[in-house]
Amino acid sequence: MYSASPIKRSLIAIGLCIGLLIVFFEHRKAVQEAERQMVYSASNASWKISELVYEAQRFFTTLANHGQGEASLYEVQVQFEVFWSRTQLVAETEFPERIALDEGLNRILDWLEQHEDLIFSENEAVAGQLAGLRSSLEPLVISIRQNWVREFNASRNRAVTARSGSESRQNARQEFLIAVLIACIVLYLVVEVYLGTLAHRREQVLRAAADAANRTKSDFIASVSHEIRTPLNGIISMASHLGDHPLSPELRECVSIIEDSGGLLLSTINDVLDLSKIEAGEMPIEFRPFDPGRSLSLARDLYRDQAGDKGLSLDLVIQGDPLPLLIGDERRTRQVLHNLVSNAVKFTEHGHVRITASHGVSADGADQFEVCVSDTGPGIAATAQATIFEPFGQADASISRDFGGTGLGLAISRTLCRAMGGELRVMSTPGQGAEFTVTLPFVRASADAVREWAGSTAQPAEDTLLHGRVLIVDDNATNRLILRKLLGGQRLDFFEAASGPEALDFLGTEAVDLVLMDVQMPGMNGIETTARLVEAAELAGKAPPPVIAVTANVMPEQVDAYHRAGMTNVLPKPVSKNALIAKMRESLPAANVGTVALKPPQDVA
Repeated sequence: MYSASPIKRSLIAIGLCIGLLIVFFEHRKAVQEAERQMVYSASNASWKISELVYEAQRFFTTLANHGQGEASLYEVQVQFEVFWSRTQLVAETEFPERIALDEGLNRILDWLEQHEDLIFSENEAVAGQLAGLRSSLEPLVISIRQNWVREFNASRNRAVTARSGSESRQNARQEFLIAVLIACIVLYLVVEVYLGTLAHRREQVLRAAADAANRTKSDFIASVSHEIRTPLNGIISMASHLGDHPLSPELRECVSIIEDSGGLLLSTINDVLDLSKIEAGEMPIEFRPFDPGRSLSLARDLYRDQAGDKGLSLDLVIQGDPLPLLIGDERRTRQVLHNLVSNAVKFTEHGHVRITASHGVSADGADQFEVCVSDTGPGIAATAQATIFEPFGQADASISRDFGGTGLGLAISRTLCRAMGGELRVMSTPGQGAEFTVTLPFVRASADAVREWAGSTAQPAEDTLLHGRVLIVDDNATNRLILRKLLGGQRLDFFEAASGPEALDFLGTEAVDLVLMDVQMPGMNGIETTARLVEAAELAGKAPPPVIAVTANVMPEQVDAYHRAGMTNVLPKPVSKNALIAKMRESLPAANVGTVALKPPQDVA
């Protein structure tokens, strides 16, 4: 299996290059040493032979001077001794050319022994014979010098030949080693390319398999979500509709239980969908003006009754100046706040839950919004604080049994905080409660953004009613009934279609002010139906009616597909009355939103 890291492979290549350099320099060093030895040997021998010839010449000169009366006999004797010692030194020296010089040296030594008595004789008559000694010695010196030059040249030629052969063998070995190293590098590069290609292909296969698995998982989650949300839509919506009627305390309690149970199931579905979006990298973050103080108040108000039922106080404290209007993702911020407050109320049995918020400036000069949710609950052990932010992680396995929940809330909350450029931290001591701190960087909203936000959040009067003609397109009769029941108090005329072709046939002859369109229908689905509706209106030179997608499929890529098809808004299932009316107010023309009742409300019983 190809698992070597790039650094390791680079070190291998560098090692091979260093090996080549070492071999090259060792070769150069060996050649230079051989040359030095040869030069030294030749120089040493040449110097000694030259000294011998030089001393012979000095001896001849002294003899000539003695014959002319310019040198004494003593000087002749001294020079004779010097020449003899030099000859002895050469005779005792070891060098390759000795064999050729031995005969000449022996002759000179014999000559010196034969004439020693003559040189050191005190007889003047004998001393007069010294002038003739040169004629007998000089040929011997010339002979040894000629023999040395001849042998030196021959020896040098032999040395050069031998050295050439040695260098040839050494070069052959060197070239072999270099060739082996080059072959190793080439083999390494081939293996590197081959294994790298295999690794790349394997990575592509694994990535494709992972992408396919993610798509399959997303499709499965979307399908399961749709199948769960559709009946859940009927449960929650009908319970809400029943709650709008006069009921006995017992029946109202039953309706409350149905709504709470449906809400819990819906929360679980939403957590699973959020986790799927996060893992797929499809969790969009929106940056719009919002009021953080309002988000905090809503979080407190939502869980105040639940905390009161347990005897807990739920307080909201704003430190410092009032919180300004900020630019950020209000929906995701509220999701994080609700999760933290819900957990604090859920796990605290006695004492209080406190929400503390402040606004300041971080170390880098950015606006910083910080919220701390603290409680007097059981606390979290240090060993569990690292795992509670993992998917499905909880401080204790018994928590899921005692309190319920999927263990996804904190994991999703921290991921959302980091996606918004912030952080979620926890501090806790067992038995002393827990403190979760959210730190989010935000940009203060400009004056123009404040005015735009104020206009977009202006609430219509409570007695404002919707009126007009509405076409409900859904293959499920229960879903059509739910929408009519939720809109029963409005001044609307309802028309129904059980399929896409039926809706197109109706719209070919009738005009409507709004279409509530289911997406997942057999045959022609809601996306195709909307696209054809828009196309037909454009061919007729008319503006198409606004279309609201009423669907359980609300993944980001699905919502994008709805908008591309021409849908103007998206309403996720389960449908609540307030959300439905709010979406219709956004989509209907202004003339269809008012207090004038065109006719009594249509009976939807």
